[in-house]
Formats: sequence, structure tokens, C-alpha cells
Amino acid sequence: MDLLVAWDWEYDLAFVTRLVNRATEAGLAARALHTREIEAGASINPAEVKVLLDRASDVSQAVASLARAARQAGAYVVNDPDLVPDATDKATMHLRLMAAGVHVPWTILLAPLADRRPGELDALPRIGTPFVVKPARGSGGQGVVVDASTLTDILVARARFKDDKYLVQERVEPKVVDQRPAYFRVLFCLGDIAVCFWDPKTRVYTPLSPEQEASAWCQEVREVARVTARVSGMDLFSTEVAMTADGRPVSVDYVNDMCDLRPASEASDG
Repeated sequence: MDLLVAWDWEYDLAFVTRLVNRATEAGLAARALHTREIEAGASINPAEVKVLLDRASDVSQAVASLARAARQAGAYVVNDPDLVPDATDKATMHLRLMAAGVHVPWTILLAPLADRRPGELDALPRIGTPFVVKPARGSGGQGVVVDASTLTDILVARARFKDDKYLVQERVEPKVVDQRPAYFRVLFCLGDIAVCFWDPKTRVYTPLSPEQEASAWCQEVREVARVTARVSGMDLFSTEVAMTADGRPVSVDYVNDMCDLRPASEASDG
């Protein structure tokens, strides 16, 4: 089997169907399995799989086990489940991206609430207000406070996921490019990179024009995605980048590994 897609999210159906159909049209043997089928013991020999796209190991141990078995048998696993925990840990990725030379927001990393230390927020005035508070392992905006301004705001946010690490970050304000805020969501897929304007409030994408695609700032945004892929080990993910007034491409949200791939033809924010 050339391609096996393991999936779970109901809104992935359109993407998965298109992918399998395109692969079949190209002469490849492709199959998609929902978590229900995998957990029910669907007949699949991991040794026969050449490429496995994992869209479900975050919710199914059966999928994670299948992906590991396929990898051990020689398959290429797109988004290896053993790399995902570090890649989706915002605190870990913050440090990795910094070490790789990527611009990131000014940040204070906080241990889980039970392990808080005296003086851990002494540098808070340097971040300014309002600031952002986010759990290291949150996804889909869960637990994120974008307009925090006090120590109480931080304490309340940390109490929501008290066993998680937290990031307290400066709020990055994008400059304006061609009458749009220079805030981008970038899709990375096996080396291919798609940059779109993205509104964090409406979550609506706007494609770049050919001239914008060829611009120097777009190449800088693409490079952030390339470095993120290299240091995370992820093959398919989205990331968010803001271009600041002083011309820095700042990585704002590092790795969304189970990224939303709904087509715009079926969802206004797809």
C-alpha cells in the first residue's frame, strides 16, 4: 500500500477523500481508515504500508501503535507520534526556535502551578501590557488569554491547567502590509509552504497575490516555517508568524500538528 491515512475528526472527511482520490488517480494504492475501523481491528499489515499519514494518534492509542509498527517496518510516517509531544509543547519549541535563531515573543516560561518559584515573574514589567498567557500544551486557543494585564490574570489562567507549564508573552503587533495586518498562517507540507494572511479573530484566510508571494518578507516568513519543520521534525503542520514594524518575522504560535485542513469551499474559515 503506497499511502494509508489514519483519521478521526469528522471535518477531515473532505480532505481525506480528496487526498485518497488524487493518490488513486496518480496510480497509487491508497486507503483511509477512521479510528473506529482501526480500533475495531481493521485488517492492515503495517509491513505493507509505504507512507502513513497520521491524523489521529492524538485521540487514539491504536493509531499511535499502528504508526509505530509501520515505521518500524520501514514506512515513512508523516508526523511521527513519538515526535509530536515535544513539537507541540510550546515551551520546548520556544527554546528550540530561539536556539535556531528564529524571532519569538519576549517570554517568561513558568513551571506547573505546584512548582512555582519565588521571583519567577520579576521580569513581567519588561513584557508590557496587555500580554498573552498560554498553556504549553494547549491547542485550538484553549486556555489562552490574549489581553492579560495583572498577576491575578496569570494566576487564574494557570489554575485552569495547573499541571501544565505556561508561557507569559509580549503581545506581538503586526505591521500593515498592502492595507492588511502582516499576520500569517503558514501551512507546511513535506517541504511545500503556503503563506496566507490570517485573521486571529475571524480565523479567515486570505491568499497572497503573486507579487506578495515573490516579496522579500514572504521569503522570510517561509524561512520561519522551514526552520520550524527542521527543529520540530514535523512534516505537516501550520504555524503563525507576524511581521513587526521593525521588519522582524516573529513566530507567534509554533506548531499545530493536527492543523485544520477544511477546504474554504466548505467552511468560511477553511
